[in-house]
Amino acid sequence: MGTFWVIASAFGFATLGLFGKLAYEAGFSRNEALFWRFAFALPVFALILVWTRSLPKRRGPFLRAIALGAIGIGSEATLYFVTLQKLGAALTVIFLYLYPAFVCLISHFFLSKRMSLAQWGCIFMSLAGCALTGGQGTVSLSVSGLVFGVMTGFWYAVYLLVGEKLIQNENPLTVSAGIAVGSFFSFSAMAAGEMFLTHQFLKTPKLGADWVALLGLAFLSTVLPFGTLYLGMKRIGVAQAALLSTLEVVFGLGFAYLFLGEKLTLLQGVGAGLILLSVLLIKLNRRN
Repeated sequence: MGTFWVIASAFGFATLGLFGKLAYEAGFSRNEALFWRFAFALPVFALILVWTRSLPKRRGPFLRAIALGAIGIGSEATLYFVTLQKLGAALTVIFLYLYPAFVCLISHFFLSKRMSLAQWGCIFMSLAGCALTGGQGTVSLSVSGLVFGVMTGFWYAVYLLVGEKLIQNENPLTVSAGIAVGSFFSFSAMAAGEMFLTHQFLKTPKLGADWVALLGLAFLSTVLPFGTLYLGMKRIGVAQAALLSTLEVVFGLGFAYLFLGEKLTLLQGVGAGLILLSVLLIKLNRRN
């Protein structure tokens, strides 16, 4: 069951690119899409907590989960959506999975965890893969898009390193709900700031494509992956769960190809393979 939950989480997170694109095409800005994503997800989380009797029992851990969502997920999702606008769904997913390299670098230079030559080799392999995926293809590229792509992977590494310390020995559903609450606060503030600057009210969804995009973001891209990831981690551990989560790349590329018409060149495919291989080797090295 632990393996099943983590694979379900990878599937859910991979739909973020697909439904994010649909939200943009429906006329929602980045902040509007993220606001509605968590606004629709929160009532579902509340029902899940009541149904499973997972309501917060201690204020401290739940508040830390809220802070993790507001700062960690809020920043990460913003970087992800900016990269999505600039590079497309396929490359956005690939750049996100540079995070294991950044985890090793941060651990080596700031957390006194020395890396082996094998780990350094994995880092260079992932960076080479990143360079190859930045080659010419059917997906439009830009320097700013590549920068935001790398920042997406870096920030996710920071988020995981901090989150690993904050959420130990807690109910996974309670933690997931707290992160969703914090994310909602963060994106509400961003959406309010956008309305203040543009003097335009928040776009409300209409029947049709609007609801498909936003409900997809809420249920498949938020409730499903947030809840199942921590459920899986409780059963199989963080290391194995992170390794299985790399299936998000496979799912994401599949969605981009099937539904968005995005294609990768041969060199970009090789680059993606190098990134996946580096992720696999880093995780196996850390387990050993």
